[in-house]
Order: sequence, then structure tokens, then C-alpha cells
Amino acid sequence: MTKLTKLSSALAIAFALTAGSFYVPASLAETAAQQQQRIQERKDRRSQVVSERTGRSLSRAIDLYNEDQIQEALKVLLDTRTSSDFDRAFVDRLIGQLYVGIDNTKAIDYLQRAVRPDILGFNDQAATLENIGHLLMQEERYQQAIEAYRAWMHFTGEQKHDIYFRIAGAYLQMEQYDNAVQPIDRALALSDEPRENYYQAKLSALYGAQRIPEATQVLEQMVTLFPDSAQWWFYLGNTYQMQEELQKSLSALRVANILGYLESRTHFQMFGQAFANNEMSFKAAAVFEQKMKDGVIPENRQILMAIASNYQAAREYAKAAEFYGRAGQLDNDAEAFRRQGEALISIQRYRNAITAFNRALELNVENPGRVHMSMVAAHFYLEQYPQALAAAQQARRDTALARQARSWEDYIRDKAKMKGVNL
Repeated sequence: MTKLTKLSSALAIAFALTAGSFYVPASLAETAAQQQQRIQERKDRRSQVVSERTGRSLSRAIDLYNEDQIQEALKVLLDTRTSSDFDRAFVDRLIGQLYVGIDNTKAIDYLQRAVRPDILGFNDQAATLENIGHLLMQEERYQQAIEAYRAWMHFTGEQKHDIYFRIAGAYLQMEQYDNAVQPIDRALALSDEPRENYYQAKLSALYGAQRIPEATQVLEQMVTLFPDSAQWWFYLGNTYQMQEELQKSLSALRVANILGYLESRTHFQMFGQAFANNEMSFKAAAVFEQKMKDGVIPENRQILMAIASNYQAAREYAKAAEFYGRAGQLDNDAEAFRRQGEALISIQRYRNAITAFNRALELNVENPGRVHMSMVAAHFYLEQYPQALAAAQQARRDTALARQARSWEDYIRDKAKMKGVNL
């Protein structure tokens, strides 16, 4: 039996899997004392050994296995005729172990046959139940895996953090997010140290279940427990933003930036937006502009308009006009040129504003009356009264602007008359 022990050791299955929720069905409910008594009785059951004839077949199979002749070893075991339930279970278990990695479906089938009569030694029965769960997880048979892990817990009376972790993983894979929370909590409670992947699994479960406040609390723990993991700071900022806790979102992202954890386009776009959300428009625009210069954020209409609008909100009209103009040139964007004109008027650069407005009109801006109305002021302040009057007459065609345009016409005529300009 020494070689048999060697074979069992060589065939030990190790799996690292993720992910659901555990409960003990009513049919398995029992008091702690009853459970302890049942398990102790099972452990105390007298050990059995295989018959001499079965032993010879096993010895031959072991020799073939040790020579890496797996298929030949399997054939010997499959051809073995047994005379007792124990021999049959013992042989089926070894067949199942040999099939692992070759044909997992057959491996599961034979291992399940082996445990069904509950006749193997306690440790062999327990190990086989656990291995069945691992194999079912690997084969993506998640509900069956959960049942196998339940059976292992009921049989052994043990609770292991990695088993709860795998149960949680099965529920996550099935997108049963609420069911995943309880077992991952048990895994965390039983673990001898904080395990980042366990917290990550809980975070996934809470996000999937749309339990965002609880997910935020987990992230607050994670940035404390695992401060060197950059992504948790970013996710924390994101969850704060989802809950409209805008100051907290900005604070988290600022810490992440100081620590050098913000790296990608998405990171810096959210960082800039966090400044904008807190009415710190200049800082928002500066972040976007710098990261665009650095090549982290691509130069496109969206980012150019974001930079421009934030500079405009910060009353940095020259900078706003610059970026509106770049956006307009990039895509022949009439709206961008219109906004450039408005920004230029704010700093009394009327000639440049008129150029921008004309470009917007050439590109068929959506609301030409509004542009003509803005051009009235630009021409007027340049004392270009004929052009101002013409712009007012164009603006009057828009019924929403007609009254304002007529008022301007009267005012332009009066001013022109005072200046000796004949209209």
C-alpha cells in the first residue's frame, strides 16, 4: 500500500478559483452536538483495505502510472473487476483522479461514484468531495459545485475560508450577486490575514447587486489595507461620485494623484471632471490641457470643448477662445466657432469674434439668428454701424429675437446719427 499512498499524493488536485452564497438546507440541519457526534462516528469507522485481487490490479496500474503511461494505467483500472463496494469505490476514486486534466467530465463522474456509498476512509471521502467541487468549478458547472462544497462542509463539519471563497465565486459567475455576499463575508471572517482577492470578490458582489454604499465602505477598507494597489483609490473616487459625494470623490482622486496612481486617460478625465464638479473650473481645464499635451488624453473635440468650457467658467476667456477655435478647426464645428466668438467678445476682441461668427455661419450653425445677434454687438462696438444694422436685420428674422433686434436697430441708427454716419 506504500505505492498506493504515493499515487494518491501524486494525484492531489490543487485549484485556485474565485467567486457566491452558502446555506445549509433544512434536510441537513442539526445541532452542533449531533453534528459532532455524527462526524466522530464516521471518523471512528473501522478502516477497510482492498482485496488481494484488486490490490494486484492497483499495483500494476501504479507501476504504469509511475512510468508516465497514464492511458495504460487507466485501462488496467477500468478493466478491474471488484468484489466489494469498498473495492469499487476505491478503484473509481483512482480512475477519477487519473482522468483529471484528461477528461474532467469522466473524472467528475467517477469521483461522484466513489463517494456515493460513503464507504471510503474519512479523509479520502472528504478530499474527494472537495475535489469534485473544484472540478465542477473548472467545468463551469457552478450550481453543482456549490452543492459539492455544501456536501463537503456537511460531511466534515469544517469551515474553510477558501471553500467559502469558491462558493462565492460560483455565485458571481452565475451573476447571483446578492447570494455571493454572505459566503465572501464568511471567507473574510475565517481568513487568517486580509486577502485582497477576497475583498475584490466582495466588491464585485456589491457592485453587481447595486449596493453602492456598501461597496464604498469596502473600498474605504481596501485603500487602508492595500494602499499600494492603485486601482482601489480610483474606484473609491468613482463610487463617491456615483453617490454625488463630490468633495470625497475629489479628495480620493487627489490622494491617488499624489501617490502617482493616476495613469490612464480614464483616470485623468475623471480627475479633471472631479474638479469641475466641485466648481474648480480652472484646475479642471488645467488637468485636461496638461494631460492632452502629455499625450495621455487624446486631442479630440470632446476634450478641447471640455478645456474651453472650463476655462470659460473660470473667466479665462482668452484660453477658452483658443480651445474653442482648435475644436472648430479640428472638425469644422460651427458650434465651436460660435462659442469662440462669444468668448472673444467677453475680452473685447471684436474683430476676431466677427471672424469666428462668420465661420460659424459658413458652416451652417444651428441657430444663425443667435449668431447674428452677437455680431450686432461686435460691429457696434467697432463703430461699424452699417454692418451692425445689417446683422440686426438678419437677427430680426428669428421671431424669438425680433423685439431685441428692433431695439438694437433703433439704437444703432441713433448712435450712427450722433457720429455723423449716414445709414
